[in-house]
Amino acid sequence: MSNTQHKKAVVKWHHSPVFILIMFLAAGPFALPLVWVSPALNRWQKMLITAAILLFTVWLLRAGVDIYNVLLKDIRALRETMAQ
Repeated sequence: MSNTQHKKAVVKWHHSPVFILIMFLAAGPFALPLVWVSPALNRWQKMLITAAILLFTVWLLRAGVDIYNVLLKDIRALRETMAQ
């Protein structure tokens, strides 16, 4: 058995890519430390996953701000309608 095969054979369950994905879905960017300590991923994979998580997080925050602004506008319009 080669060194690479042996390395992948002894990866613990909490370092598996599937567990990291589940943690990302549950905890968002707080799963990034799991990405970087996982021996199951190469350095370029870690950088790619980190970039994807950060971009998704920024997009999600931006969407949240947009939704907040729309709701605030709708609440103001509703108040104006009720005041008449």
